[in-house]
Amino acid sequence: MTGTRWKRARQITQVLSVALFFFLALLTFRESSSLIPLDVYLRLDPFAAFSAMLAARVIIPTMLLAIVAIVFGFVFGRAWCGWLCPLGAILDGISPRSVGRIEPHAAWRQIKYVLLSVAFFAALLGNLSLLILDPITILNRTFGSVVMPALNVILVAVETALYSVVPPLQPLFDIIEQNYRGTVLPAQQTFYQLGWMIALFFIAIVGLNWVASRFWCRYLCPLGAIYALQAKISWLRPRAVKDCSHCAACMKACPTSAITVKKEGFTVDSAECIVCMDCVTECPESVIAINFARNRQSSQASYDFSRRHFIGSAFASIGMIALFKSAPTAHRDDAFLVRPPGARENNFLDKCIRCGECTKVCPTGGLQPTLFESGLEGLWSPILVPRIGYCDFSCNACGQICPTGAIPPLTLEDKRKKLIGVAYIDQNRCIPWAMYRPCVVCEEMCPLSPKAIRLEDVDAVTPDGKPVHLQRPHMIHDLCIGCGICEYQCPQTGVAAIRVYVPKQLPPIQSSG
Repeated sequence: MTGTRWKRARQITQVLSVALFFFLALLTFRESSSLIPLDVYLRLDPFAAFSAMLAARVIIPTMLLAIVAIVFGFVFGRAWCGWLCPLGAILDGISPRSVGRIEPHAAWRQIKYVLLSVAFFAALLGNLSLLILDPITILNRTFGSVVMPALNVILVAVETALYSVVPPLQPLFDIIEQNYRGTVLPAQQTFYQLGWMIALFFIAIVGLNWVASRFWCRYLCPLGAIYALQAKISWLRPRAVKDCSHCAACMKACPTSAITVKKEGFTVDSAECIVCMDCVTECPESVIAINFARNRQSSQASYDFSRRHFIGSAFASIGMIALFKSAPTAHRDDAFLVRPPGARENNFLDKCIRCGECTKVCPTGGLQPTLFESGLEGLWSPILVPRIGYCDFSCNACGQICPTGAIPPLTLEDKRKKLIGVAYIDQNRCIPWAMYRPCVVCEEMCPLSPKAIRLEDVDAVTPDGKPVHLQRPHMIHDLCIGCGICEYQCPQTGVAAIRVYVPKQLPPIQSSG
């Protein structure tokens, strides 16, 4: 096959990979089924998989598929980056073709190795904070927390504007709403408090393409660093099949600047080569071929990862963890840090890879990425924010979709008994208590049987001396599981009059029948 055909094959493969990624992401909803695991890209991610297993000190069976990716790397080098990585494909597709950009110093390539090494030692110490830099989790979070909510807003706006104005479109809108609303599309508009930050993070990665093509892949990607280390001894590599005339066409075409042309010939840094085939296509004399080489020795570059970097990364990891652990948030039990069912008692932060699968699949949008609620150690890990969305009593989707088991895959029956918090009534804000007006919303909404909220008939006198008969709510804390639907439905404006807290010691839950 000619170089041009190989390049075309790579582009088609990239398109198919991106399409598959987003198709699986669209199918990530409650009770969805698929022949291919919905989180297959995460399972094939050695950075996420082995970091989670190191931090949790357990073998995670669902993540062992990453072994296939490791074998792939030893055979094909960084072909994942050039052919299959959905984020890399997106960066390829929107990379500007203009010339004259300032290339960062070659030493910057060391950053990705340092980040990988720091993440490795941090995982050994039980910290997965740097998993926010994993390319698959970046794309997953951006899609679930930014793209889907925005698309739903646009779709609803278009339907509202055109449904009655353009009758021929009505059948299409009806099909969408009847068949996809509540599954692929959320039943109600979801909101993410940190969506803007996740969006800016992704925009920054894309924007770096205007500094240098594939800036993220070259200098920052820790997953790319894994494949780069493997590429040093991989079987597939570029080589010269005949004498070179030093025209430098290959060097200009290389998107990662892996090729250096000198008077005595050209060299290719196999660790930076993403097997994109651009050099093979652009070479006017067909000097370069990418094939399986017997000699897998690779020349050393000045920016290669060294023993000094390795030791420095170890100390950097220790310092980072020490700073995280010495922060006030690390030793303060945040009363509003309500984790998903079963997560708190499951060494949650030792397994959570910040992939955003749980927030995407949550039907109410109640699961939100954190900022500093649990310190930097818990950055972008999920918590339940009941005022935005509650933990649906009939749903256990977050545990079923979690790729690492950070949220345990509880059965629906077990999930309904799992205590995640306890609701408390603020009598200074509660309508029947503070305003002497009737309201029984929280009691009506409680899904438990018997209910965790009891109404008490009282005769009271308003501040202006008017007698009233009311039903005032009282919490039965031994029955409450902290699902938050009472807080979500509370009609009080602003902060709800009933809120879910996480006591320092969660009380034992009684059977709810």
